[in-house]
Amino acid sequence: MALTGEKYAQLNQNEPTSDDAGEGRWIACDESGWDGEQLVGRQRRFLVFASVAIDDAEAAPLINTLRKQARIQQAGELKFRLFKDREERWSLLKDLWGPAGALHERCSVYVVDKEYAVAAKAIDLLLEEKAHAEGRHMYAEGKARAMARTLALQGPRALPGALFHALMSSFVALASQRSLGREEAALEAFFAAVEQAWGASTRRPVTEVLAQVRSTRPYAAALHQEDSPFPSLEMLIPAVTQTARRWGHSLGLVSLLTDEQRIFTDDVLRTVLQYATSPIGMTLLTRERGAPVHTMLRGSSADHPSIQLADLLAGAAAAVTERHIGNPSPAAEGLWPVIVPLVEQSSLMPYDTPGLQLAGLETRRTRRSG
Repeated sequence: MALTGEKYAQLNQNEPTSDDAGEGRWIACDESGWDGEQLVGRQRRFLVFASVAIDDAEAAPLINTLRKQARIQQAGELKFRLFKDREERWSLLKDLWGPAGALHERCSVYVVDKEYAVAAKAIDLLLEEKAHAEGRHMYAEGKARAMARTLALQGPRALPGALFHALMSSFVALASQRSLGREEAALEAFFAAVEQAWGASTRRPVTEVLAQVRSTRPYAAALHQEDSPFPSLEMLIPAVTQTARRWGHSLGLVSLLTDEQRIFTDDVLRTVLQYATSPIGMTLLTRERGAPVHTMLRGSSADHPSIQLADLLAGAAAAVTERHIGNPSPAAEGLWPVIVPLVEQSSLMPYDTPGLQLAGLETRRTRRSG
């Protein structure tokens, strides 16, 4: 069902997209595993944002061919669930994305490890704010990323029982918009979890990070005092921004068509477009130019075959992330060799080579259940 209301009145793409329309190359996007700001305690640990450099004019015959080859007769959109349980079907996708396939080198996958995202946001919103107030810069030497990695990768082993999950959950409850109206209670619950985790930690690097977090109460109390164009923990924002920058730098002028999501209001899409087209980086050596992105619009997958192709890619990539954390499937085993090379280096994961990490099974710990 199409989004309605004043917030969604303008940036809609109702007509088929075409690369010949003067808006650059069209990039179709879709996600899998999105839970808004609720980054812990949900079924899926990873958010996948998939994109395909294709317009509707070229996508339509590809979708029709897939439907015929897979012998999918029912009406409606092509979804990965229709392919994942039958090798003769998911093999068609492997051929589509692999060498000599119609979409070879035209696909990208941005992956968010939600657990790492929570740790990174805690460092960013609390410790970095404190450091900035004291005239220090945690990003200049990679200190912020190193601390987030420590918390995300060593925290589950350093904090016995359910302490790590309790710590992450309490931060989400504090920083997300659901704390509005109960900020003081959320603040007290978070710092109670910090104190308990700090006292129980069995690994020095984690203990040292938590010791610094203990001193950030004033900054935690101010989390909701400033207006923001979108929720602090909304991970679709960096996903679509990085996707736009990646394709703009790679192809030149591009336009993005993303599947409809309630977070993608007109104002949010305009803000994301501004982020994508603006330079980033703290120094001249690290500064990256803005990307040539013409526009960023919403569309329904039912109306746009290009988004259906992005949806198929997102579903397959989600299966590969599940394989990584010990939930294998025949489709994931067959598809990971073509999916892993598509994972973006800038993905929000606690690794220098996120794609290579997804190629193997996670060994740092087993997945927690709650």
